[in-house]
Amino acid sequence: MSKLTRFLFGAYTLCVPAERVRDVFNVLITNNIPFGKTGEKEGSFSFCLSPKGYRRYRKICGEKFLFGESARETGAFAILCRYRLRFGMFAGILLFALSVFLSSLFVWDINVSGNVSITEAEIFERLDAYGFRLGTFIPGADTDEICERIILEAGNISFMKINMRGTVASVEIHERKADAAAEEDRSPSNLVAKYDGQIERFEVSGGVPAVEYLQPVKKGELLVSGAIDSNALGYRLVQARGKVFARVTLTFESVVPFENTEKTYTGKEISQKSIKFFSKSLNLSKNTIIPYEKYDTIVDEEKLYLFGIIELPIYRVTVTYKEYEQAPHRLTRDQAYTRAQKALSEQTENALAEAEILSRKTVFSENETGLKLYTEVYCIIDIAEEVKISAN
Repeated sequence: MSKLTRFLFGAYTLCVPAERVRDVFNVLITNNIPFGKTGEKEGSFSFCLSPKGYRRYRKICGEKFLFGESARETGAFAILCRYRLRFGMFAGILLFALSVFLSSLFVWDINVSGNVSITEAEIFERLDAYGFRLGTFIPGADTDEICERIILEAGNISFMKINMRGTVASVEIHERKADAAAEEDRSPSNLVAKYDGQIERFEVSGGVPAVEYLQPVKKGELLVSGAIDSNALGYRLVQARGKVFARVTLTFESVVPFENTEKTYTGKEISQKSIKFFSKSLNLSKNTIIPYEKYDTIVDEEKLYLFGIIELPIYRVTVTYKEYEQAPHRLTRDQAYTRAQKALSEQTENALAEAEILSRKTVFSENETGLKLYTEVYCIIDIAEEVKISAN
């Protein structure tokens, strides 16, 4: 007899003293009453009987138990009978069932997919501006119109669709490619030099080159002109496009003082708890005063589930405030050098991501206040920078 069967159709648990188990066992076997052993404790055994088997057992034994046994009814019907006078509980169950049904008409969660450079926070902000958020009444939301308006307004989204899967809104977007956005802006322009250097090569797809191989150029000098004068088409302005590579020397430096201010946690912290239902919050903490002057805020949201399976639009929110102090701190020479090296590495990695490094020279200097790292990089890099041509 499975647990589900016992719960749905009911069952009886017969507890028998250890010394009378043989007698009860003989009665069950002799009269072909099906049973199952459900447990064993010190001094007693438990048998599980179906309602029909239990009635036959009582008919054989009479109104009074013969062997000191006791019986307990289990299952759904027994629970209902046990709590039949507790109207508040049944009203709560009914109210809960009604709330679950009604909540299926509202948005419980929003998932975003397809975004690369656009953050989820930006998508949520745009959706919220048109009234689509957690707790939105699903039948009253025109998702197609909302998506069309956001696409027209954003400019960096080429496709957007909101698919409702039950109470979860799946927002699918396709970002507009940067090249496509650039093609839309065809206003005339020139390419000028970002750095001093010597021309190595150029890859021009729009405009007329204004420099030659190995020609030295200064910062701001014209590299590719958007002004074209031809016998066939006459004088016209176009958008200069392409890359111009040159040998350049770039310099980077990082200065780190020995005296710094460090943030140190004191170990003191307080937490405030709340329940967030859709976009509404219910504070569960009595004390909402933060006694610290300087602190970091850490927010932890945990989604709640019904029976560990059914996802609910309810979050348990814990906000922790951790106190810290800022005090003077003197770095050692090695610590300062490590920080300077890390800062310099970050600078060069960003600036030289697409450069061909030919040579690199780093100079280290130090005085009583701090130290400095100075790097000189000789490389080949694209120095072209687009500048719009004025209509005047």
